[in-house]
Amino acid sequence: MSRAIAPEDRKARLKSAPPHIDLRPAEERVKDFAPSLVELTPEQARAIAACCIQCPEPAPCQRACPVENNIPEAMWFIEQGDFLSAAAIYRQTSSFPEICGRVCPHDDLCQGACVRNKRGDPVYTGNLEAFVADYARANDGVGVPTGPGTGKRVAVVGAGPSGLACAARLRQAGHQVTVFDKNPSPGGLLLYGIPDFKLPKDVVQTVIDDLAAAGVVFERGRAVGHDLSVDDLLAEGYDSVYLAVGAWKDATMDVPGIDLPGVIQASTFLMQAKVPAEWLPQADPPVELGRRVAVVGGGDTASDC
Repeated sequence: MSRAIAPEDRKARLKSAPPHIDLRPAEERVKDFAPSLVELTPEQARAIAACCIQCPEPAPCQRACPVENNIPEAMWFIEQGDFLSAAAIYRQTSSFPEICGRVCPHDDLCQGACVRNKRGDPVYTGNLEAFVADYARANDGVGVPTGPGTGKRVAVVGAGPSGLACAARLRQAGHQVTVFDKNPSPGGLLLYGIPDFKLPKDVVQTVIDDLAAAGVVFERGRAVGHDLSVDDLLAEGYDSVYLAVGAWKDATMDVPGIDLPGVIQASTFLMQAKVPAEWLPQADPPVELGRRVAVVGGGDTASDC
């Protein structure tokens, strides 16, 4: 399918404004932790994608993407209403487009590099990535392809985004994969650190279910470094060990009173505030907050808290 656009058409697209993405009313959002954005309709998705001016290669949005998603080609397929082909484009380079489309910092990457920013709003590439990934799952099914068996066994330590992505690629290569994680449920930051209004937990669970269906084995509640060592894993017959232990220690302040009761680290709060008790790594009582809370910091994690 040709994506060639005449210069006059490119200028016309540049002057067009992408449809606004709707937010749920504030009076609804204050009552729950459901996603803030209203799901796109196919018509909205096509209209937004049609604002892409199809920059000559290499397109700035693709260069700004860490995995070099072929965003212009995906936009072209979405514009034509071929959402399944667009989803397939993303899955060529991204293991979990349904997650990246929701939590990847698009404003600083592909969307931020969109040349339309010079005239107004960019193409909402992140929203469209999530839309086509969800569409493909609902209408065509999604699974992790597996290659011919190699007989090799790999232990992945950590079931966060890095560990899960590694497991997916290893299964595609035909290796046997076991993922070890200290928590009762896989997911790492995706499950324990990102609130539902950004990334619903059922989206994370579908990815984990895909991996399990592809033959990935999850060893839950087993901490490598505490319950067993890397040497133990190699002695058990694993050919390789991939360490994806994450960053579980919060940055703290060197100030008096940091250890006083009522001072709560961000990761602890996010884990205990909205994660079901059966998914928590220990039976600690839930965080109790008073009527007035001070959040120290102004970044993404602070706003999540």
